[in-house]
Amino acid sequence: MNKSLLTLIIFGLVVMTGIIGVYAYQHQTLTIKQELTPLNQDKTTTIFAAYSADGSVSDYVLTYLKALKEVSPNIIFITDNKIQRREIKRLAPYINQIIAERHGEYDWGSFKRGLEILKQQGMLNHPEATSKEEPLLIFANDSSLLVAPTLKPIFQEMQTRKADFWGITANKDGMYHLQSYFLVFTPKVYQSIEFYGYLQAVKAEKDGLTVAYRYEVPFTGFLENLGYKSTAYIPYEELSYLPLNDKNCYPLALLGKHHAPFLKMRTFTDRLNVQDARRLVFHWLNEHNPKAYKELVAHLKKINSPYLKEARE
Repeated sequence: MNKSLLTLIIFGLVVMTGIIGVYAYQHQTLTIKQELTPLNQDKTTTIFAAYSADGSVSDYVLTYLKALKEVSPNIIFITDNKIQRREIKRLAPYINQIIAERHGEYDWGSFKRGLEILKQQGMLNHPEATSKEEPLLIFANDSSLLVAPTLKPIFQEMQTRKADFWGITANKDGMYHLQSYFLVFTPKVYQSIEFYGYLQAVKAEKDGLTVAYRYEVPFTGFLENLGYKSTAYIPYEELSYLPLNDKNCYPLALLGKHHAPFLKMRTFTDRLNVQDARRLVFHWLNEHNPKAYKELVAHLKKINSPYLKEARE
């Protein structure tokens, strides 16, 4: 082998080693608690709960966070897993703080941790706001695909309803309750001792279903018994013609007739008794929001969803 060829081979190996090293570094998963930008005490705050088996963040989550930033200048991102190093940079434009650690308490454990951050920073103690721009608290998570182009009209509409807390949809499984994939609270609710105490009682449970029945299902009634008024953006009564208690089982009705801003990701799992043909849901989404459709397909491909094939039928 001549000297120049050997030199070229060695150079190639060095370059390849460097590329592999950079890739491994960027995809390394780590536990992190970090403030990226300070929270503004006079602005609305979102505690965003997430989970990813491989520590990555799907594009649909970034799109969701970008829209949230328009209505919630403060976003605390808490994911129940270690996170890939490269994802922190992708999240940075949209979030103020990040916690990435395995805690095993599902979304409610993330909400609990976010609320503790607000308490530590004095954001649960300031006088109750009374202006039009009162700082709200939002609980949101990555279980939904954002379909609406913006969340601003929803907040404008809900401001006229004068509720103390609200959600997008409600459910009667167990008892009537607002579904916790998106909940919004006024200061009189989230600054109360009872609200803080409820979240502090959250602990690890055996599975997500137990978490839902122990914390999500009783939550609306708990707050209403304290005198707080609730409502749903899409009132449950308007969906009474749909027989199942969980109206997310009818995604085409929610999206088409009732203009739901979200599509539940459970639509493409066995954990939701979907009453519509999934291929029709894919078709609707591709027709009305091609960007969301592409992000959904990319995510389903990443998690090897068996329902991805219905997007191609």
